[in-house]
Amino acid sequence: MGLFSRRSSQDTDNVALAAARGRLSPDDVDQVRFLITTKKAVHAVKLIRDRTGLDLKQSKELVDDIRLGRYVPPTTGTPLVRRPGTNLAERTRALKAAGELHQATALVVSETGMTEAEAGLFVGALRPDLQDQPGPRSQPLT
Repeated sequence: MGLFSRRSSQDTDNVALAAARGRLSPDDVDQVRFLITTKKAVHAVKLIRDRTGLDLKQSKELVDDIRLGRYVPPTTGTPLVRRPGTNLAERTRALKAAGELHQATALVVSETGMTEAEAGLFVGALRPDLQDQPGPRSQPLT
């Protein structure tokens, strides 16, 4: 009986945690990243607690997820998430063209396991759609 009650309380905690993560805006996440890089993790945890209503332990875990690049914000309202027949680079290019650099980076992190810094470099290195540009032309041998 104890096993089932623990499991249902854990499921309830997971639902509450997912709802709290949904309350974070991209600006909140950027602020947390700034606080982490300036060695003010305590302030980052406090910001998470204020914005989400999570307890101290869950707030610290969320700050750690953001610090380690494991936090992927909700992608509601994204112009293109997955379209059949497109690869990661094409979807990332579409997000980048739409000005959604944060969502493009989050997509790369979620599908590849890269750190946020590595994903940012990947997104930054993507050039506009290469299909519309002419390729190198071969010169006839004379």
